[in-house]
Amino acid sequence: MTSSSRGSGDAAAAQRLVDAITRRAALHEAIGVVQAWSGDQDHVLERFCDRRSDAEREAEVARVNAVVDAAAERRADPDWGD
Repeated sequence: MTSSSRGSGDAAAAQRLVDAITRRAALHEAIGVVQAWSGDQDHVLERFCDRRSDAEREAEVARVNAVVDAAAERRADPDWGD
């Protein structure tokens, strides 16, 4: 039997894992977008990894993904069958 305090710790650890995976997925999505835009692998690594703090990198990921989301809203997404 587990205690309620352990359950809380497990839930917090699970949430941290979900948050980390979500950030990683968003980073990889943004990297793929920038690779498609520029075709330059080195540019992508510099933009997201080499010279950025975590906060700067996450801001750039959010910016790139916001541009993609804004463009996607103007047309149907074939993956969703619209």
